[in-house]
Amino acid sequence: MYEKKDLRVLKILQKAREFGDEDLLNEDLLTQLINTQLCKLSLEEREEVVLILNSLIATKDKALLSNK
Repeated sequence: MYEKKDLRVLKILQKAREFGDEDLLNEDLLTQLINTQLCKLSLEEREEVVLILNSLIATKDKALLSNK
């Protein structure tokens, strides 16, 4: 009858709409990401992931600024 929804996913969707972040508007993707079992990473692997994510964020910000 009613589908159970994860409150965390709904909160992320709400904030994504407020801030206009279209990358986070996919409810199925968010649900998968939240429910994924994460493996343990070494310190070196974590640092590498942080560098990659920071690079992606910086690239996205530059692209958004160049479109204005």
